[in-house]
Amino acid sequence: MKKIIILLLLLLNISQASFLLDKNSPACIEDFYYKSSRIYYLDSKSGDWKSTSEDHTSDHIRVGYEWDADNEICKPKAWLILGMDVKDFHFLEALTGLLFGLVFLVGSIYLFVTVGGKR
Repeated sequence: MKKIIILLLLLLNISQASFLLDKNSPACIEDFYYKSSRIYYLDSKSGDWKSTSEDHTSDHIRVGYEWDADNEICKPKAWLILGMDVKDFHFLEALTGLLFGLVFLVGSIYLFVTVGGKR
């Protein structure tokens, strides 16, 4: 059961992820892969697979964007607006989880001691 919950949380975290390919003309892409020194990417606007052979294209792919189909723009996610890197955001999530876990643990121990001490 724990594996299913962890898998669902992981999939929910990356299911809405888009990338920004910003070499000469920025484009929002959904997926990409490398094959024979070319990068193939799925364009968010048209839904077609396109390719490019420019050098160092992996340096120009930025994570943390989402495609807004209503306005047809590639907008950054909230943590990217705050100036955080994706590693910093995940570190902050983990630290918050540890803090809540510690509060729950201390509260449970306190309740256990107070209820057990009355008998």
